[in-house]
Amino acid sequence: MTCKLTMTLISEHQDGNCGDDWKYDLDVKVFHEGLKGEGQVSVPKHTLHAGIVKEPFGAPEPMVVFSGECLTELLVRMQLTATEVDLFINDVGKASKDIRIECPGPRGDKVTKEMDIAAGVRESPGITNKNSVFTVRVRFTLTCD
Repeated sequence: MTCKLTMTLISEHQDGNCGDDWKYDLDVKVFHEGLKGEGQVSVPKHTLHAGIVKEPFGAPEPMVVFSGECLTELLVRMQLTATEVDLFINDVGKASKDIRIECPGPRGDKVTKEMDIAAGVRESPGITNKNSVFTVRVRFTLTCD
């Protein structure tokens, strides 16, 4: 059965007091008996005030991160690098998250999973006690025929 896994960024938000100028990269690798697909979304510098949930800046297009045979399940490994952009030293936080997506079986159904990935960011060089948590909500849709 041939399947396609599509990644869509749903929302972004940050809570904290590090600042309002953000950029981020979300790297995805898909494993199914070895590395079978990957992709990256890079969102450029933009203003994101604390406590506000909004659509990802620039409205990145959905991305196909896997296409091929799916017999059991896919392992999706996400790596988020969130950067609060400063004049001299940027503040960077990273987070990883793994999820498993069951293949829909011979019926050829669709499987959808939404989840958040959040990175803690601390003000550099750490003299001030400023921290933020940057969160991206991601939807994965696996369709098979």
